[in-house]
This record gives sequence, C-alpha cells and structure tokens, in this order.
Amino acid sequence: MISLNAIIAKNKKRFRMFKCHELTANKPRQALRRYINTNLQFSYKTRVIHQWVNGLKLSIQKGDAGLVGNIYYGLYEFRESLFLLHFLRREDCFLDVGANMGHFSILTSGSVGNKTICVEPLKTTFNRLQEQVILNKLDALVQAHNCGVSSEAGTLFLSNDKGVMNKIVDVCHPKATAINVQTIDQLVNRTSVTAMKIDVEGFELQALKGAVRTLNSATLKVVIVELNGSGKNYNIEDDEISNFLIALGFLPYRYLPFTRKLNPLDKYDKNQFNTIFIRDVDFINERIATAPQIKVLHHHI
Repeated sequence: MISLNAIIAKNKKRFRMFKCHELTANKPRQALRRYINTNLQFSYKTRVIHQWVNGLKLSIQKGDAGLVGNIYYGLYEFRESLFLLHFLRREDCFLDVGANMGHFSILTSGSVGNKTICVEPLKTTFNRLQEQVILNKLDALVQAHNCGVSSEAGTLFLSNDKGVMNKIVDVCHPKATAINVQTIDQLVNRTSVTAMKIDVEGFELQALKGAVRTLNSATLKVVIVELNGSGKNYNIEDDEISNFLIALGFLPYRYLPFTRKLNPLDKYDKNQFNTIFIRDVDFINERIATAPQIKVLHHHI
C-alpha cells in the first residue's frame, strides 16, 4: 500500500506541473482536484466516461496514458491538438499513424467533421480506439486500420507490454507480437491527405519512406512527427528525420495556440516530443487566423 507521505509528495509534484502548464497555470487547484477525483474513481471503477471538448466523450481506464491527461489538462498534447483544430476543415482528410486510443482521430473528426484515416497495430489498443469511435458515433468519418506501417509491406514484430510505448522489435523479443505492415501510400490509396501525424516510437523514418507519393502530393500541407530520440533504437537520429522532411519542403515550426502564431525552428522542437512540419505557411496562416475559437476548460482559444 502506498504511504500517505508518498501520496502527498505525488500530489505536490502534480500541482507544480499544473502551475507550469499553459492550460492550467491560472487554476492549478482545479486541475489538482480533477487529478485526485479521477484517481479516486479509478479505485472503485474500471472505466470513467470523460466529457471532453466540443461535446466529445472519452472512455478512459486507469493507465490510459494517451487519454487520461485530457481530464487533468483539458487537452493533452495541446499545441499540436489546437493547431489541428485551427487548421483542419470539413473537406480535409487527416492521417493519424500510430493513433493509439484515438486522441487525435476523435478530436479532429469529432470537432471539425473531417475524414480521418487512422492506423494502430496492436489489437488490444485498436479495440480501445474503435470503442472511442463508436462512443462518439464517428463510424462514418473515421476509417481505422489494425496494422503497422513501414517502408514496404510485410510482417514485423511489435512489443505488447509497454502500453503507449510499444515499438517494433526483433522476432526474438520475449514480448513480441507479429503484425501486418503496409506502406502509408498503400493505406491512403490515392486519397488526398491534408495533414498527417506520425508517432511510431522511433520507426518514423521507415514509415515516411513508405509515403513517397503522399509526401509529394501538393494537397499535403502538414506532417506532425514525434522526435524524442526513439529512433536511436534503429540507429536513426532525429536530425535525419528532420532533414528528410525539410528536403521535401516541410519546414519545422512551434505553434502558439493563444496567439495563433507559428514560430519557425532550425531543425525540430527540442522542448517537446512532437514537431509540426509545414509546407505553404501562408495557406496555413490564413486558415488558423479564420478558425473558430475552441473552448478548453475556462479558455476560449
């Protein structure tokens, strides 16, 4: 059993985090109450239905790292999330590679009404993703694929014991599950994609190499990619991925949601995991300037 002192120390640490986060900094005590109440609910409930932004709902279990932050912070990965909400339009198609339990897929299609193609290779996580789609009645907009992505189609092996951190591993890995993989170009099948998010735990470059046609399409304006050193598991540096995208005309930016400004970066965002790479920044700026406000907690952004 966790001691009272350990619980107090954990709550103090969370409170400091809430004081530093842009969405909770001015009301950290409310965020801490949400954190405490949620964990109390998990002590006697298997699942919590969270009333999220824009009338959306999330079915959340204890340990759902990709979803539970939305309860505490209002909008997890909020810079990228708000960028997509400000940028996307109903006529667009969003590609969510490494969708996990559906944060970005549900948020975009459920709020904007755009079509989403999402990819999640682990069957248990894919089932949770489908649960969110059904809960929000988004079957007509969200097309989910239970597979992985790589530079070519075939079979790879995925760890199955790391939650949101599951990654491609060697066949000899003790917790390896065989998965079907396709290329992004095969999955998209000539659909005009406007924005793409890739979070595949270090396997991003291989995924991008299977998206040559998609990346060269003039309709694709945005690639959001996780760059946090995970590529070293495959002898790939973050600079290599950044250079790959820059060579295709996608330049790195950090989005400031409250002012709707895009700040250019040299290589990639070293202060957070995801970097937004943009092609045709004037087109992007025009869209984000005219997008309706999004209510998140007590903010209108």
